[in-house]
Amino acid sequence: MELVSLNIVSREDSLKNLDKLPRLSPMLVQFLGLVSQPGCEVGQLAEVVEKDTLLAAQILQKANSAVFGRITPIHSVQHAMAMLGVGTMRRFALGLSLSNLFGRFKSARSFSIRRFNLHSVATGTLVELLAEELPVVSRESAFVAGLLHDIGKLLIAIHMPQQFEDVLALSALTGDPATECERQLLGVDHAELSSLAASRWDLSDAIVNAARFHHVPERARKVEPIPPGRVGLAMVVHKADAFVNSLGLSVLPPGAPPKVWPDLDFGVRYPQSRVEQRFEVEKKNLRKLFQ
Repeated sequence: MELVSLNIVSREDSLKNLDKLPRLSPMLVQFLGLVSQPGCEVGQLAEVVEKDTLLAAQILQKANSAVFGRITPIHSVQHAMAMLGVGTMRRFALGLSLSNLFGRFKSARSFSIRRFNLHSVATGTLVELLAEELPVVSRESAFVAGLLHDIGKLLIAIHMPQQFEDVLALSALTGDPATECERQLLGVDHAELSSLAASRWDLSDAIVNAARFHHVPERARKVEPIPPGRVGLAMVVHKADAFVNSLGLSVLPPGAPPKVWPDLDFGVRYPQSRVEQRFEVEKKNLRKLFQ
């Protein structure tokens, strides 16, 4: 494929798609506040989820699906969360809530909302597990920062579907990273779009900056100085994103394995093996939920 056959748009036109960004419902705003609290109770979450009829139905359908082998039917959201685990279910429910915002839109043919959900929630989960063990700046924003880091890819896939396909084609042709191809074809990359979306949703600066710099975490220090001995949230999202991708849980269609295998080394001592073991358990549950 030659470059002249690709559909190039201006940065200005690309950014106009942010005007189509759905607004967060009061329920989802409340939910975002709750999921930032790892110790939130089942009753609190269930009360919020039950206000969204579609989301509640999706959770009950999944809880009663064959993959969990339930003998006795589950009839309430609170029961589902108690049976499947409040931690796993709050992540699953928020991932579904965000994707439901875009449910009425068609997307690029190579884009999979299932892959997007699984990657986003898996990354958010790993970021949260790491933040529990590491001296992370703004650790209360960990899960949401991981969850939203690639929302820009969703915007491109929905509002610029041909350009989404062209980015994949150009990256395959040249071997350049998708982010570089996005800048060539769109004048902006998905990381910047993710940060602008988070900003429009009035989310914290920590979440906005983690999205913006999750591919270049060293640049985050220029806008958010990191105290000595602490780890920046952008760096945690960066490493978690790469680690999740290496496991085959990528937003993009499966490709070649990474040239350099990602690690979860942050230059400080922490129980890495325990984090990886906990994530392995969560990953298996998430695969079941999003299959």
